[in-house]
Amino acid sequence: MSKKNILTYFTILENRKKKNGMYPVCLVVYFNGAKRRYRISVELTKEQWKKIKSVKLRDEELKEKRTEINSFIKKAETAGKKLPEFSFEGFEEEYFKKKQINTVDISFANCARGFMDEKKSEWSIKTSIMYETVLASIRNFQPNLKMKGVTSDFLRKYEDQLASENKAISTIGIYLRQIRAICNYAIGKKYMLPEKYPFKNFTVPAAQKNKRALSNEDIKTLIEYKTNKPEEQKAIDFWTFSYLGNGMNFKDIAILRYSNIQGDNIKFFRSKTKKTNKGEQKEISIYLLPRMREIINRWSNKKRTGKEYIFPILQEGMSEREALAATAQFIKITNKYLECVTEALEWKLKVTTYYARHSFATRLKRAGVPILYISESLGHANTTTTENYLSSFTDETVKSNAGLLLDL
Repeated sequence: MSKKNILTYFTILENRKKKNGMYPVCLVVYFNGAKRRYRISVELTKEQWKKIKSVKLRDEELKEKRTEINSFIKKAETAGKKLPEFSFEGFEEEYFKKKQINTVDISFANCARGFMDEKKSEWSIKTSIMYETVLASIRNFQPNLKMKGVTSDFLRKYEDQLASENKAISTIGIYLRQIRAICNYAIGKKYMLPEKYPFKNFTVPAAQKNKRALSNEDIKTLIEYKTNKPEEQKAIDFWTFSYLGNGMNFKDIAILRYSNIQGDNIKFFRSKTKKTNKGEQKEISIYLLPRMREIINRWSNKKRTGKEYIFPILQEGMSEREALAATAQFIKITNKYLECVTEALEWKLKVTTYYARHSFATRLKRAGVPILYISESLGHANTTTTENYLSSFTDETVKSNAGLLLDL
C-alpha cells in the first residue's frame, strides 16, 4: 500500500486544559481515512498555539518548541518509511521502539493498561475510573491473570464471584462488557487469537428493564412527607427538585449556576450529551414552580451571582475527578436518607434518585402529554423531524405542563 497516503501533523487537545492553563500537543498520524493521536512532551497555551504556526515567529522560546515539535514529525515520517506496508501497530512499534509482547506472556493488567492508555484522550474521567475499578476487581479475584487465562469458564467464575459480592446484575454487566472491550483490543493487537475469544460462548447478563416510576399517589406521599430531620428533608427536597425539573439528572443539579435561572425558567444543556451529541444539543427549559424556588431558598449558596453554583455541592476550582467524586457522594447521601424515609413510610420499594426522572416522564405520559414533548423535556430529542415538531412548544407550554407534576 502506498506510503503517499500517510500524513503527519500536530494539534492541541482543546478539551484537555490543565490547571496551569496549558494544553497538551499531539502528533496526529493520518492514513487512508483513519487517524491516531499520540501525546508528545510539549504543552502550549491557546495563544502560543496561534503564534507558533506563524511564518514570522519571533518568540525564541516558541521557536525552540516548534523545532522540538518538528523533530517528532520527522521521527514519525522516518518510522513510517521504514515499514514495508503501513499499519498503526507497526508504526507504533517502530516509532516507540516497542517490543512485541508474546501472547502467552502478556498479563490481563498490562493489556488493560495498554487499552486504557490508548483511549484515555477520548474517555471521560468517569469512564476511566470505571475501568480502574474493574482492573482492581480482577486483581483481587485472580492477581496474576494472563490474557490466555481469560476464557468463557473464567468469565462464568468471575460472574459468580461478583454475584457473591452482592453486585447488582446491571453492575455485573458493566464489568463484563469492559472485559469484552479489553479482549477485542487484545485481538486487534494480536495478544489474543480470534479463535480464543471468550465471549463466543458466554453471554453478558442484562438486568430486566425496570422503569422505576412511582405511582401518582406515591409521588404525592413522598414529596409531602413531613420530617424533623434535616438530612431527610434535604433528600426529599432534592428528589422533588429533580422530579419537578423535568427529571433533571443529579449531576446537572450539582452544576447548575444562578446564570441558568432566566426569568421564570431554568435553562441548561444536559452534561451527559455534551461530548456525545455535539451540534445536536437542545437547550432544556424548565418552568420554576414555587416549590422549586422554596427548595432553592432552603438549600442554596448564600452568594447569588451568575457565576455561583446554586447548590453548595461543588466548589470552584475542582478538577473533573474531584467534581465527579463530590457528585457521587451527593447522590449516595441522598439515596441513604431516601431509604430512611421510605422505611418510615413502610414501603417495600427502595426509592433512589433515579426514580425522580422516570416518575416525571411517566406522570406526563399518564396525563396525555405528547411523547415527543416528553422526549424533548428529558433531553432525548435528536432528529430533525422531532426538532421541527417540538419547535412549537414555547415557555408557556413548559409552564402549563409543569403544573401537571403537582396536580396529583
